[in-house]
Amino acid sequence: MSPKDELTRYTAYYRCPDKIGNFKIRIRYKELDDENFDSNESVDWTTKVISWQEKRFNRSEREFYADIHNCVTDLEKKYHEQLLEEEEDAVVFTYVEEDEYMSEQGYNRPTYLQTASENEDQNSGISQKSQNEFDYTKSLFSSIERSTVGQDLEKMYIMADLGEYVENIWIKNEHPLCRIKFDKTSRVLHMYPDFTTTQPYYLKVQGETMKHFYYFIEHCSETIPENLELTEKDLIKKLTDCKISLRRQVVGDHFQLPPKNKLYVYLFFEILSAKNFEYSDVYVQYTIDLPEHWSCQNGEALRGRTQTCHGIAEDGLVHFGYCFDVVLEYDIQSLQETGIPKTPYIYFEIISKTTWDRYRTEGLTYRNLPVSKPGCYLHTLSCFRYLNGTQGNLRRFFIGDCSNYKDVRWIGLPNEYEAGEIVNRFNANTASTGQLNLRVNVLHHSQAFLRGVQRGGSAREIDLRETQLVQFDKERRTGPSGLQEGTEELGGGQKKIIEVQ
Repeated sequence: MSPKDELTRYTAYYRCPDKIGNFKIRIRYKELDDENFDSNESVDWTTKVISWQEKRFNRSEREFYADIHNCVTDLEKKYHEQLLEEEEDAVVFTYVEEDEYMSEQGYNRPTYLQTASENEDQNSGISQKSQNEFDYTKSLFSSIERSTVGQDLEKMYIMADLGEYVENIWIKNEHPLCRIKFDKTSRVLHMYPDFTTTQPYYLKVQGETMKHFYYFIEHCSETIPENLELTEKDLIKKLTDCKISLRRQVVGDHFQLPPKNKLYVYLFFEILSAKNFEYSDVYVQYTIDLPEHWSCQNGEALRGRTQTCHGIAEDGLVHFGYCFDVVLEYDIQSLQETGIPKTPYIYFEIISKTTWDRYRTEGLTYRNLPVSKPGCYLHTLSCFRYLNGTQGNLRRFFIGDCSNYKDVRWIGLPNEYEAGEIVNRFNANTASTGQLNLRVNVLHHSQAFLRGVQRGGSAREIDLRETQLVQFDKERRTGPSGLQEGTEELGGGQKKIIEVQ
């Protein structure tokens, strides 16, 4: 094996339902003066088994804690007594939670002001390509060292002291072999790097002499006895059954039905991605416009916005993955008055945010909601923005031009629009911008769908009738359709077929 074949390091996450105190790690290592070696050799490997939060001392700590006069605190006295019982190992040692050790990545952590100042300097003197570069290694170490809100972390570091004597003085040279974190709340173990049994990790240490350090990280915790494992699975099954029983008591088995004169349309949206916009830090703002006879009990669900995402590709592709849902209600009895119902529309505005809180409209688009038929729909919406001449371009560049219109519904068909009227958009200058990808799942819920069940029809007949009930966008049939018959029963004699355009 050569350093060219060095094993890639990555973080692994493990779920730990048992006590973390039973966790053990085996470190197998050896030092060589030559870069190449045979990994199949086992006689020269030194093996150390380390338990969770087990303290192992390096050479400097041994010299310090060996003298009782240096030990003042309770922890130092504890280490002095523990040092007398531990076998000596000058290479592998540990830092535990009580040591309050911080790795090198934690010492010079920049403040928010320093980061903002550096970014401002980069924006003024560095090309756009360098601004979009992402340092994966720096981000990975930062995520490992920083705790997030709601985490109760316990840390442990397995280290190697590869120092040497210089004029009878030991000069330490510490290197982390493994960083371990355990989240007590979620009971998740973070391992960096992951366990390895086939190929060792490699460290190259430069000093008075070149050292080549190879080591394995192996999991050696004792397995649970078979009888205890069966008992544990039985207890877990009983707990799961108890939770399901309690949930049934709270939720119940009854399926809540909408009123007889209502059609519920469940819309599940996912704003997938966007690309080809002028600025890379963008978010999406949406508004749902309901025409007459459509309503929504939760009015706040009709509008909202996504998180801000940053695009680094050439086309500025950003992935939002933003999900939201809306429940719309339609009054079936209104069919006798209106005939063909109007379709709700959803309007999108893509907005960018840059330095100095400059908000710019990157694109506008809209789409009529596919409420006519249940199913899954994928839409790629082309966007545009308004152009306001030289003055508008200056305003957009210096202070931003977000929401430079009175009503976003003006880009589509307003509620006040009547068939035969002309929507005047004369002298409106626009420019094509990017694209927005949207996924919509539609579900219908109405008592009209129970007609087949109440008449004792077969499953196939009921399915065919349900298909007829929800096909609003099909052409008129010669005979009475399923929805027409359903509305005659529920609404008292309406004889018009719903058709959404």
